[in-house]
Parts: sequence; structure tokens; C-alpha cells
Amino acid sequence: MNKEVLNRAPSNSPITIHQMSNKSYSKFQEEVSLKYGFIGLKLDKLSLTAEVSEEFHSEILSGNFTLYDYFGVVEPNLNRNGELASYKGQFFNDEKENWYIEYTPVASIKMNKRPLKIEFTPSKVSKKNFLIVFHRMFPYMFNIAISTFHLAYDFERDLSALRVNWPKVMYRPIYKGLKLETMDFGAPKGNYHLTAYNKLKERMDSGDMAEIEIYQQYDNLWRIEYKFYNEGNIKKELKNGLPFLAKIPVYIENFKGLEFNNLGVNEKIYLFALRNKPELFAESDKRTVAKYKKLAESISEVNLNVFFQNALDFVEIFNQEPCLINFFEFMNSMLQGDIPKLTINQE
Repeated sequence: MNKEVLNRAPSNSPITIHQMSNKSYSKFQEEVSLKYGFIGLKLDKLSLTAEVSEEFHSEILSGNFTLYDYFGVVEPNLNRNGELASYKGQFFNDEKENWYIEYTPVASIKMNKRPLKIEFTPSKVSKKNFLIVFHRMFPYMFNIAISTFHLAYDFERDLSALRVNWPKVMYRPIYKGLKLETMDFGAPKGNYHLTAYNKLKERMDSGDMAEIEIYQQYDNLWRIEYKFYNEGNIKKELKNGLPFLAKIPVYIENFKGLEFNNLGVNEKIYLFALRNKPELFAESDKRTVAKYKKLAESISEVNLNVFFQNALDFVEIFNQEPCLINFFEFMNSMLQGDIPKLTINQE
């Protein structure tokens, strides 16, 4: 066995995405795993909104469509005029999966929005339940939109040296002791949010025993999660192929390499300031800022953006009977109210 195969990222990975016998994916994954430590891409959250037929409204009032909470069946919320104001709860009773459904016919008229919302995490639900929910819900739904989705890129590398060149947005680093564990980028109510965090640490601290058993097989596991918000913005992003994935440079800096060691002390201080306290450059002239931005780019070690969009052809969904999907085909099917194609060959 040659050295490259031995050093591929999935060598000790329990992530089910590597069990797929899709030749085009295998070729893509082999190309990116060694260089970037890339494991796989998951569709980690999805929120749909829609108009609904009058039949759906009637089914709720008649008790033929029921939702659940911790105590059992949820009763419809009626206003003082006896009209159905809202109905919210889980699609399944006594089910660990999150299938949250919210129907707000009165508020939606006042706020000029779609009355139905369905929220779930495609990577954490079963194929069986996915089919049950949408075989039941799609016949009621029309004028469907997507209000939120998350794309989670997983890496078997320590990404604590990750840098995101996204000027004029909030950056919030979170440390545990001296170790950087989470980096948040983006405005609180903006169209985009980016989070990079130590997924291994997060699961080992808060996962159940089954998860801990899986994740303890890793030496490193970091996640870069892109979060897309707002229906109009998402519609534009989907139409144009998610250009935001390439817009904001995401890279790992090499502060131990020859380029950095050859810099003077003041240059190193400026670089660290640009990275950690960019607001200090607010009163600097454009030439100074441009110089150090260019210098920072010259010592960057790995540019991760180069394959983010290509990975959209191989997105993992479901925690049971996992499938690889083409992201755009899947999303377009959901927007049309059609069950997406889920027949992916597996070993």
C-alpha cells in the first residue's frame, strides 16, 4: 500500500460517508483528504416554509393531524373568536429526532409570511422518518421556500490556526483555558454566519455514550459550519451556485514556516494584530493595511475554499441508511414539493 493511501484522512474515520461506493465521490475524497484532512460534508439543518391547502387547516381542527410535545398530544391554539391561531409541536411522539412543525395562520396574514414552518436536521434523522414526514406533508404544501440551512464540513485536522478574511463582521473567539475551541463570524441578524469549532471536544463533553464511543476514535475533529439565512437571500444563493462559499477566504496560517520566521519583530507584531485585533488598523492608511493583508496571504498554508463548492455534489444526510445527495438537486426537489432521489449505492 502506498504512502498516500496510508495517510488519507478516512483511515480511522467511523463517519458513514466513507462507506459509500460512489466512484466519483471516492476520487474526489481521495484528492482532498490527504491535503486538507477533509472527512465529509453534512446538511446539518434545514427549515422550510410554505403556504398550505385549506384541507391542512381542517385536518388540524378535526384532530386528524396531530402534533406532540413532552406531555403528549398538543391541542390547537384558538383565539378569542374561536379561530385557529397556531399549532406547534413535534411530528412524532416519543421520538428522539427533532421534527418541529409550526403553523401560524393568523400571524402569517399580519406579517405577510408563509404560515407553515418545518424544521429538522437532515444529517440526524432517519431516512424512514424523512419519507414518512414528507409523504404526509408535501400534499398540503405549495409555494415552498427555504428560510435556513447549515452546511457542516468536517476535518481530521486541528483547525485552531484557521483564519477567515471577513472584514467588518463580528468575530467572537471562545477559549477553554488557553485553547481556542470556537470561532464565530457574522452579524447576529445577517444573511450568513460561519462557525469553526472543535467538534471532538464538543461531542466528548456533551454527547451520549454512543456518540462518545464513536468520536473517541479521532485524534482531531474540527467542523466548519456555514449557516445561510433569509428566504430571499437563500433563493439568490441557490440560483447562483452558493457563491458565498468562495467569497470569504478561509485558510490555515503557517506561523512556523520559513516565510514567517524571516519577518522582523515589528512585522510579526503587526500580523498578529491584524489577525486578532483588526480594529487597531482602523486609523491606518490604506497602504499599510494592504501591505499586511498581502503579507498575511503570502504565509497562508492551506486555502480551504478551493473545494467547498465541489463537495456539494457529495452531501451526507440521514443517521440511518445514510445517503449521498447532490445538494442542488435535493434542494430543488424540496422546493418543488417532491421527494428527492435518495437511491445511492452503498457497500
